[in-house]
Amino acid sequence: MEDRIEPEQLLAAARAQTGLADVGDIPFAEPLDVLVAALDDEARLEPGQRQAVVATLVGLLAKRLRLVEDRRVNPGIAAEVVRAPIFIVGLPRTGSTLLHALMGEAEGIRTPRYWEMLLPSPPPRADTAASDARIAQVQAIVDTLPAELLARHPMSPTRPEQCNLLNDWSFYHQALLASYAIPSYRDWLLNADYRPAFEAHRRTLQHLQWANPGQWVLKYPKHLMTLDVLLEAYPDARLVWTHRDPAVVIPSVASFTGYMRASAAPAAFDGPRFGREWALLEELVLRRGLDVRDGLADADDRIYDLHYAELMGDPVGSVASIYRHFGVPFGESSSRRVSAFVAAHPQGEHGAHRYRAEDFGLSAAGLRERFGFYIRRFGVAEEQRA
Repeated sequence: MEDRIEPEQLLAAARAQTGLADVGDIPFAEPLDVLVAALDDEARLEPGQRQAVVATLVGLLAKRLRLVEDRRVNPGIAAEVVRAPIFIVGLPRTGSTLLHALMGEAEGIRTPRYWEMLLPSPPPRADTAASDARIAQVQAIVDTLPAELLARHPMSPTRPEQCNLLNDWSFYHQALLASYAIPSYRDWLLNADYRPAFEAHRRTLQHLQWANPGQWVLKYPKHLMTLDVLLEAYPDARLVWTHRDPAVVIPSVASFTGYMRASAAPAAFDGPRFGREWALLEELVLRRGLDVRDGLADADDRIYDLHYAELMGDPVGSVASIYRHFGVPFGESSSRRVSAFVAAHPQGEHGAHRYRAEDFGLSAAGLRERFGFYIRRFGVAEEQRA
């Protein structure tokens, strides 16, 4: 792997690491080929970063091998039915991370925890969900993360995390666009058939609920890009669509993803160029999601719209209203648990996230004009920042 990153060598390393050979029946060769070519030809990786990328890719292949083996050894996993999952979608930086954590406190609800998505094998069990040794392993990883990153996106092994980690082993891995300048892979993702990715997503949910059941609440803003395929994979899915002023959202997400991009390739990072490109991506993803929404005959029943100010002003009431809308029980015990989470995790507990639109070649006025189609449709309030 000295000259180029070779998929065959990555797979050989994963097989040596796990002692397993079967990669399963979900196709992955094409996305992996496109990804490694983009990393080699476009990402401008320094030697240390290249080694880290190779380790990540080998780790994803090892994850895949273990998931396939677990499914073979435990045939009951394939019989699991994922019923009426609730997906939190919408633009990023709209309070969805907080909402996901709050909704996960309700009784009978399952949210995918960071530790169990990073290290899903063997299948997590309900009786050891709070004491599994893998929690400490993932805590050791979190402990290495910069405080500045945690200020932008709170993380812990036992908090829910974005559900792209359920299908990262399919190599439809949109999150990599934040860390690396890989435009050919981005373009491939924008035009790909996502059915293999959602089949991997569904199988991982089966895996996680086999010995620890519950109704799933999941979250990933970029699901708007492929909302039609999500609803094909989960015909009974319900959606919580979060809303916030794009003049705040876009600079915030540019700051968050820009921090990761600058960390991965500091010499190549251009803040204004990155900001303008990322704003375009977010607009495209949003418009794709709205197009699918417009075609849903049952949108009023299937979708619950939640504005950022509502969530922050009354977090417990917001969660209660969502569950009431979808006919999911939410009793006093659940309410107390949500309240306790709010008290234990005040806003800004990891420090303030500061950003300016101008640092990314953007302006509040320009963003509000550009996203006017969205602001007017949903009555999104203008938000002032200090």
